[in-house]
Amino acid sequence: MTLEEFFRNLRSDILNYNNGRTDTSAFIIWFLENFFRIDRQDAIDCVCDQQNDKGIDAIFVDDEEEIIYLIQSKFSPTDHQNQGDNDLRNFIGAKQWFTNSENLNNLLESTASNELKSLIKSSKLNEKTHYALRLVFITNKNFNVHANEFIAINEDLEAWDCNDLHNKYTYFADNDVKFPVKDLYLSNTSKIEYNLPDGTIARAYTISAKELVKLEGIQDRTLFYKNVRYSVGKTRVNKSIKDNILDQSQHNNFFLYHNGITIVCEELNEDLSNSKISIGNYAVINGCQSMLTLYENKDKLTRNLFILVKIIKLSLNSSLVKDITYYANNQNAIGLKDLRSNDSVQKSLQNEFKELFDDKVFYSRKKGEDLNGYDDIIDKDFAAQIIKAVYLKKPQDTHLKQKLFGDDYNAIFSRKINAEKIYFGYLVYNIIYANSNLLENEKIRNYGLSIFFFSSVIATILEEDNIGKLILENPKEFVTTNKEILENSLKKMWNLITPDINFDIVEYTSDNNNFFDYKNVFKNGEWVRSMTNKIKTDYVRLTRRNENDTFENIYNTFLNEQ
Repeated sequence: MTLEEFFRNLRSDILNYNNGRTDTSAFIIWFLENFFRIDRQDAIDCVCDQQNDKGIDAIFVDDEEEIIYLIQSKFSPTDHQNQGDNDLRNFIGAKQWFTNSENLNNLLESTASNELKSLIKSSKLNEKTHYALRLVFITNKNFNVHANEFIAINEDLEAWDCNDLHNKYTYFADNDVKFPVKDLYLSNTSKIEYNLPDGTIARAYTISAKELVKLEGIQDRTLFYKNVRYSVGKTRVNKSIKDNILDQSQHNNFFLYHNGITIVCEELNEDLSNSKISIGNYAVINGCQSMLTLYENKDKLTRNLFILVKIIKLSLNSSLVKDITYYANNQNAIGLKDLRSNDSVQKSLQNEFKELFDDKVFYSRKKGEDLNGYDDIIDKDFAAQIIKAVYLKKPQDTHLKQKLFGDDYNAIFSRKINAEKIYFGYLVYNIIYANSNLLENEKIRNYGLSIFFFSSVIATILEEDNIGKLILENPKEFVTTNKEILENSLKKMWNLITPDINFDIVEYTSDNNNFFDYKNVFKNGEWVRSMTNKIKTDYVRLTRRNENDTFENIYNTFLNEQ
């Protein structure tokens, strides 16, 4: 891909990220999603590109690596513009705001934009001053000699210009890259054969990594032109591969650790008498990051480091290449939540649901289960979020799905939690979701985290009510025998508190320069606690005016009517 083609593709991609945003913001989101490999919504939430942003256009916090990335971008409306060192020097100065708590507090009290301040608070940067700070400067311009000299002497500055982006990102190629025939020597002549009726053949071999890095097109990334996308984020996977490469005692085990590499090619010839194969017009469609890591550490490779290599012979113009590439790169990785599927806690919960609801409600603990024929289906992921919001009162953390099945797992799925408690939380969530039209702010209505927040609010109010407290502690009878009464009561209560919620939101917005940062306030523990107390106080005042509006009286009224 030429630089001109890259510029055209970049501008085309940016259009998909605009949606009313500036080109600079869209550029950052594009970069974070494709190069840092984070979810698009998370990338959107990182951006704070507004007037008076103190030179910070986005903040990304990597809690796993304990790094705070401060990001600035310069997007030019025209191609082939030069980028000097002045912006870079100013950007370095912005780092001082984040070096300690005192400076952060000064920034929060300054004239900086509301969005920047909100992002600082929601990211809890005051609690993370021990994290490493890394500056990331991105531009679609070309660094001139002064910029490159300045970048070279600043170790904490990661800088990307149009050439870096062009070199590190692979798009769908319009024209095939034709590589000459390359001989690859095998560690042994063992292989797996698979032939399709249409003439497509597939083979699996054991090949030394030292042989694989001889393939053409690794350095300039053209080897991966058939891949969906090439991303260069410093991922945990890359680090793990590199660690195993650097530790020669692990080379014999590398074959066992690694999933393998997939190559498509138009020529495949075997010469097993000489323990070699020959491939031509080839492309790597899966294992791109692994190949790059091997290549970048090729001087550390030994003859004891072998890779499982699947080679598929077919025309590179075949539509099957696209399908193979898609499925090879989109298989779900085994994560913590998958590993939890078969533990005793999840098995017990599934059996509890089966016994309690007579096969009408299904608790799904693993992928691929038969979900047909049930009135309600509750996935364990959603159950974890419900427990976090309703019983642990931390709705601001329900989006941190990795933690739910990682560090927080035992606290969430404690022995206090059972099927009836999960189902009660599920009913609360569904009542709010089904009646979210009562919320006047459309953005709040459509923001997933807000439903978990209001579910937590309902639970907090019920803790102060005689029947509500009983339901929270032992909801079995309420969610089975008296389910309809419970649902009607929750709906009535939601109808009663939403007018005050709407007023509180308007008041908060007015007090904050007519700015309601819905993307971040629902992730902010301090705001969650403050607003929860406000809504609860409003409800107490409401019930003092009319005792019939207490949840206990609402529930008993529906019970007597029945």
